Parts: sequence; structure tokens; C-alpha cells
Amino acid sequence: MHYKTIIIFLLLGFSEFSFGGQFESAKTDSSKNFNTIWPLTQILATNSVMALSNRYIGNAGFARISLKSIENNICNPWVWDDDGFVVNQIGHPLQGSLYYSLARNKDHSYFGSFPFVAFGSMQWEYFMEIERPAINDLITTTLGGAMLGEIIFRLSNEIIDNNSSGLERFTREISVFTLNPMRGLNRLISGKTFNKTENIGFKFPKKSSPLKLNFSTSKNLLNYLISENIELDDTDSLKSSPFATYFLKLIYGDPFLAKNTFDYFLLYIGLGFENDIIGNVSARGLLWKKNIKLTDKAHSAIGIFQNFDYITSSDYKVAASSFGFEFMARTISKQNWQFSSEYQAGFIVLGAASTEYFLDVLRDYNLGPGGFLKVIMSVTKPNFGNISLNMNRFWIRTLSGAEGVESIGVGRIDIRKSLFKRFGLGVACILYDREGYYKNHPNIKVFNHEIRGIISYNLI
Repeated sequence: MHYKTIIIFLLLGFSEFSFGGQFESAKTDSSKNFNTIWPLTQILATNSVMALSNRYIGNAGFARISLKSIENNICNPWVWDDDGFVVNQIGHPLQGSLYYSLARNKDHSYFGSFPFVAFGSMQWEYFMEIERPAINDLITTTLGGAMLGEIIFRLSNEIIDNNSSGLERFTREISVFTLNPMRGLNRLISGKTFNKTENIGFKFPKKSSPLKLNFSTSKNLLNYLISENIELDDTDSLKSSPFATYFLKLIYGDPFLAKNTFDYFLLYIGLGFENDIIGNVSARGLLWKKNIKLTDKAHSAIGIFQNFDYITSSDYKVAASSFGFEFMARTISKQNWQFSSEYQAGFIVLGAASTEYFLDVLRDYNLGPGGFLKVIMSVTKPNFGNISLNMNRFWIRTLSGAEGVESIGVGRIDIRKSLFKRFGLGVACILYDREGYYKNHPNIKVFNHEIRGIISYNLI
């Protein structure tokens, strides 16, 4: 038996001892069995529908499965696949979020839902493609899928109101189905879509959830580019930094008041229409926390976070599934100025970084583990404005690709002034650098700094 196959059995056993049962209620043995069998059955059905769609609607070559392809997948070792960056780094996590939602819908905790995501990924790798099972797909689907799935689950909680009726109820249910299709489908099957009942099991009371949502759009004003060992003609696309034009920033909860897994998380989504629609996705979710100091004016804590980072553009591509240890602090002055800082360091389970030296079909990026640093600092006064610094440094050591180490820095400095009502105006300095140190190729350095004008609007 291959060691990757053993992983799923270990994970299934782990689910019985998983953390975070805050959403679970007392169940009989029969209901526990149903809550395990039902999501597994739905995962198999979901994979079957997607496979049939790929085969008969998309006419995809990889979907032409047979008993021979299944036997080949089971009997041969796993590989690093050559699919494109978007498919592997955001497509698979989104697919994994479907599996996660099916498990979460049956009252499994965050960690308890991990085995179901891994099961769905492995079943897909073994049975639903003619391509050999890929270890990178298993990792990104499971880690990224669980994290994005929990965020989607929490946000759908904010929409659901079982006490509502009429047009409001219809709008809410359609919104839930759009955001979280698996949850919307299960609500339809169980009759919860139409039944008027109490909002039992929701983490926060309706109308009082700690949720903040900001939308911003930016315009490139100035670029500064330096490159080494790349011909100028090859770096024309680098004249715009790897950030999208339109951004959604969502803050869920308060890190110092959070008690359970994912009671606090941050989500950034960058959208653009020149290349890929989804240009950036960055998420940080709290797994564990211990307060050091908690008063009305001063807060400090340590915590363990899970992170998901995804950046793609014509410039450069980088993605990482990681875990880190963080120190965070916040001080509020008498004049209501808020000073916040967060410092996080940890390890990258699997990262991806584009390279000029590893080009194989659609694959133009390296894969491997590594480490990272994250620093967030801000000074804010409500209804006045804020200054913030957000810096990320990734180190990725290649396991599959051009042998070497990639060092990538992505960050920004923002200055924003609140205007009338919810609008704000500001300027941002985008900072991007990349250094590639290779064993068999010339080293590469790229530095790209950019100034952007920003218009923002606080939706919530």
C-alpha cells in the first residue's frame, strides 16, 4: 500500500479526536453514523457529476477514465503533476471547499472535516482522471479546501435567517446557494430552505456579528522596475505589479475576543479583468489563541494561524498553504487612535513559485515547502483615516522543478483618508521583489515598485 493511501486512514481516525466541537450537539450512535456516511456519499456523487461533466460536456481528455486507467492510478506511485497554476493553486482548493461544506453541513468540526476533504481528493485522483494521482493536488485540495470552506461556511451563516420570510427569505436562500452551493443544496433537500424555525447552532446572534467588509479600486500612477538576468523584452509585463485592480477586504471577528477555531479570520480577494479574474486571494484564520493582556485600552495575544496565499498575474505567480505562530497587539489612545501590530512566522507545507527555467506543457512554476514571515502594522482613527503596512516574505525550496530556492516579497503601504459617509481616498505603494537562486541556472532578481491611487467604500 502506498504511503499516500495510508494518510486517508490516519485522517479518518484523527477525526474522532479532532479539536473544535463547538458546533456539535449530542447525537445518538445512529445519527453519528449517518453524519459520516451521508457526506461521504455526497462527496462521491459530487465527484461523479464533475467527472461526467468533464467527459461529456467539456470533452476533456483527462476525464476519459476506464478500468485500465483506475488500475494504473492505484498500482503506480504518485507524482507531481503539470497542470496550470490557476487549476492547481485555486481550482483544487475551491473543489476541496465543496467536500468540506458537505462535512461541515453535518455538524463536523473544522478539524473533523479535514478527513472528508482528503477522502474526496484521493477518490478524485484515483478514479476520476486518467492522469496519475498528484501529491500536490492532495495537499492543496485538503488544506486550501478546508480553509476556504470554513470561511464560506461562516459567511453563509451570516446570510441565513430561518425566521425570515417572503422576498427577504428568497433573497437570502439564493445568496446562500450562490456562495455555498453544497449547503444550499442540503438545505433544499432537508426542507430548511422553506421552513421557518429558530436560528439554532449559529455562532453569532443575527444582526450583531463582528463582520467588516471594504471594497476598493485602484489606478496605477507610477512604476519602477529593476531586473537582473532577464532581458528587458521579457520583462515588459512586469511593469504592473502582481496585484489586482479591485479588492474586497473582509474582517471576521476580533482576534482578542475569539474563543474557538476560526472565530477570527481575514480574507482579501483581488479581482481584475485583464488576465485572470481572480488575481489575489489571501486568507488568515485563527486556530488557537492565548491572551497575554486584555484590558479596555490594551490587548496582546499569541496564536497559531493557518494561511492561504494565491497571487497570479502576467508578472509573477506565487501560492502557499502554511501554518504560523503569531504575536499580536493593539493599543487604543485617549483620542481613540488605534495602534495595531501582528508578527507571524511559520512553515509552508507546499508553495508554488513561477520560474523561467521549468517549462513543461502548462507548468511554468516550481513546487516545494518552505518558510514565511508576515508583518501587519496600522494606525487608525475611526472616521478619520489610517496608515497601514502589510509585508509578506516567502521562501520556497524546490522539490519539483528547477532546483534551487525562491525568495519572494510582496507587500504594500497604504495611506487612506475617510471622506463623506463610507467613502475614502488614498494612495498605496506596492512593493514586490523576487530572487531566484538556482543550482543549474543563472540567478534571477526582479524588483518592481508601484504607486497607486485608491478609492474605497466600507460596505459593512
